[in-house]
Amino acid sequence: MWGGTILIVDLSREKIVKKPLEREIAVQYLGGRGLNDYMLYKYVPAGIDPLGPENIIALGNGALAGTVMPFTSRLHISTLSSLTGILGDGNAGGDFAAKMKHAGYDQIIITGKASKPVYVWIDDDHAEIRSAEHLWGLTFGETVDALRDEHGDDITVAGIGPAGEHLVRPASTMVDKFHSGARGSGAVWGSKYLKAIALRGTKGVEVYDPEKLYEYAKMDIEYFKKNEFIKKIYSVIGTHYGMLQWYPGWKYYEKYLGPEEIPVGLRPQDLARYEIGRTSCYSCPIGCKDVYRTEEIQGYSTEFESVFALGTNLGITDTETFYKLEHMCDEYGMDVITVGDTLALATFLYQKGIITDEDTGGIKLQWGDGETYAKLVEMMAYRKGFGAKLAEGYRNFAKLFGDKALQYSYDVKGLGRGWYHVDFLNGVFTLSHATSTRGADHLRGRSWAYWENDRNMDPELPKKLLSNGLPDYRKDPVGAVIVSENACAMADSIGRCKGSINLWPQAVPLSWKWPLFKGLAKVLTAASGIEFTEEMINTIAERIYILEIAFNVKQGIKRKHYRLPLPPEILNTEKGRQELEKHNKMVDEYLERRGCDPKTGVPKKETLQRLGLDYVIEDMEKEYPEWDGPPLYI
Repeated sequence: MWGGTILIVDLSREKIVKKPLEREIAVQYLGGRGLNDYMLYKYVPAGIDPLGPENIIALGNGALAGTVMPFTSRLHISTLSSLTGILGDGNAGGDFAAKMKHAGYDQIIITGKASKPVYVWIDDDHAEIRSAEHLWGLTFGETVDALRDEHGDDITVAGIGPAGEHLVRPASTMVDKFHSGARGSGAVWGSKYLKAIALRGTKGVEVYDPEKLYEYAKMDIEYFKKNEFIKKIYSVIGTHYGMLQWYPGWKYYEKYLGPEEIPVGLRPQDLARYEIGRTSCYSCPIGCKDVYRTEEIQGYSTEFESVFALGTNLGITDTETFYKLEHMCDEYGMDVITVGDTLALATFLYQKGIITDEDTGGIKLQWGDGETYAKLVEMMAYRKGFGAKLAEGYRNFAKLFGDKALQYSYDVKGLGRGWYHVDFLNGVFTLSHATSTRGADHLRGRSWAYWENDRNMDPELPKKLLSNGLPDYRKDPVGAVIVSENACAMADSIGRCKGSINLWPQAVPLSWKWPLFKGLAKVLTAASGIEFTEEMINTIAERIYILEIAFNVKQGIKRKHYRLPLPPEILNTEKGRQELEKHNKMVDEYLERRGCDPKTGVPKKETLQRLGLDYVIEDMEKEYPEWDGPPLYI
């Protein structure tokens, strides 16, 4: 199941070292997100600049990556985020994770800083650092093409576009042209002069009981292939389904659009007019990603988040304009959500007079102005003019214009996901955004806490989940969020796709048959030969989440940062104060049940001891400067 090797690339010394993955560490953290967390905590000091040479980049492929189990395509990229200044991890599909395991590696660690642009070339056991001066300045798509011309079409590539090179904070780690691992890692690559990692892996993966694992894989694949929801919706329109289900924001969250309000041009049927095919990641039987073509471009993989962030939330309704903005983000290597949020915030602040023509260099910011937004995306990617301010990213951009602007940054710990009333879904959204260890986020547990899409896929599934350990969010939202956070931690640590429309059966193998983690325990046992149990899996997930909380404590996160973002027009009212009081009670309960001090947010000593995190205890007894985001460059 494990490749057994960690590849450590020291860019400062121009050396590559292979170290064995200790079996005890592998069992405690599994791989992917969990193993990355362990390395980040071990090697990243408190209080450093994320764009300094002391930071590291960890790429982990997950314990089940490259095996016959479906959906095990996810590469986890972890670092101290240049965007938020706390834990920054992104998760990308494609072929990289599986081929990395096929080359024999469970993790790649990047340290130091090169003196000039470089890339890392890995061909099974062979690994070397090469000059990337011929690649520097290329878009990510051009970079992939150039490396495939040099090494062959069978390679897989992770790396950055011009935005990462120019230290744009929302820059992503990109994989195989259009897969994006966001949360601020791309600029860290750029700060190290690392353009890409090109990899060929051909050796396969050894597992303990291949026949049993194949049986589980076949069972899992057949479940999805036979499901009518998967066949008629998920495989046909992918996450565009969310435009009619998930209430996208309109003009910087002025309101959330119901199905009947989605503008012509951004409905699934409008987007489908430009589709010329479907594509999928390694080991995926569904194929949720679209291939599209307009008069100007051919691109890949538009998802709900990009349609909302670069479409409705900017007042864009023209299909081709949206596709252009999305394609530009992929080529430049930027996270569509943060780019869209930052542009929407800038437009909102301009409309309110908080920023002016003098601030923008004379650029008028108007809702729906696709030509201007395209110009700003380019300026952002190259840090030109007003684009240099936008390149600081969402909350950091607001900070440049003082408290009047900052009060409209609907972020938690530097990341934004809009604002919601506490009563919405009994507090699941507001609580899960507050407790997410990488800032407000929809993929840390939120959707699984209230079985967002499971009820449409399989009406009987929520009953199975609720009768096998998932608390009912209608009665116990805190418990539902905690269990769902654990499920997502496990998915990210085994390399499993959580599903572009967020499903329990996709995130947790065989949870449709043996919920919640009984099926996963069977799969891990067959793959490793170690007798995994549901209790053991819960402990691993809890260990991962508490370690992430501890990592953020070292970066200055306090109890106050588990905040409720609301517009000041609501927050500064009696209703707003009541919502804040209810939110704080939920956060206090959450921290207590997580084994943390509800007054400080710091994990308790007994919690750390119970989870085998004794090496963290001394750090949690120290005081750290309060977090206020990363150092700004403007």
